[in-house]
Amino acid sequence: MADDSVLFLGTSDAIPGWDRSHACLVLRLAGQSIVLDCGEPAAKNMAFECVDFGGIEAIALSHLHADHVAGLLQVITAMWLVAKRDRDIPVYLPAEGIETFRRLLDTTYLFPELIKFNVDLRPLKAREPFAVGPVQVTPHRTTHLDSIRRLGGERRGIACEPFLLEVAANGKRLVYSGDLGSARDLEPTLDRPLDLLICECAHVTPESLFETLRDRPVKHLVITHINHLIWDDHGRLMELARRFGYAERCTIARDGLMVSL
Repeated sequence: MADDSVLFLGTSDAIPGWDRSHACLVLRLAGQSIVLDCGEPAAKNMAFECVDFGGIEAIALSHLHADHVAGLLQVITAMWLVAKRDRDIPVYLPAEGIETFRRLLDTTYLFPELIKFNVDLRPLKAREPFAVGPVQVTPHRTTHLDSIRRLGGERRGIACEPFLLEVAANGKRLVYSGDLGSARDLEPTLDRPLDLLICECAHVTPESLFETLRDRPVKHLVITHINHLIWDDHGRLMELARRFGYAERCTIARDGLMVSL
């Protein structure tokens, strides 16, 4: 991968399709390779794009919907079988998933005694940054799962915590939205210039997104995780981009797209 770049490996919404994989991207920044979300088939797509499984420094899962996490076990398997990895891999995720994923790793035989490295599951905490080498990542809670928490999460003792991720290093700053409940979830990260905003468009309308970004200092907007109905109507999306002054700085993501920072 090129230095200071983002490789999009999955740009679909949750509905399976032949032309797009589920949410996954690889960020290369300040010499660090960080995987953001691991929708399936993440490992296959990484292999196809020649991503170095041994060179991945961290994985961050924005929330626990299957289209964002279902490929994780195969990525860990590839680190073992392909890269012969011998150093731990930190995986940041909502705290509610740590015990479940630990059990899942064990019951699929991916325990450290066999694979020779530890999958270090660490909780994401709102507004508490963590470091991957010189890269600082700050999670911000979104409202994406509020209705699901009310529907059944509270009764089951599940926090239903989704996050967007603000990433900074080398004087560059980007945001990965994960999934949003409202475009206004982005507002805590829009007070300063952004080199890149990677924003989903499956759970917010394009109109609300562009309205929220009106007059905001965003150098480049990449729209991903696009609702399949919007995906079939690129022209309308780009017309909105033109109307709101984003025509020259808006990209619609596709699988395999690489964007330089």
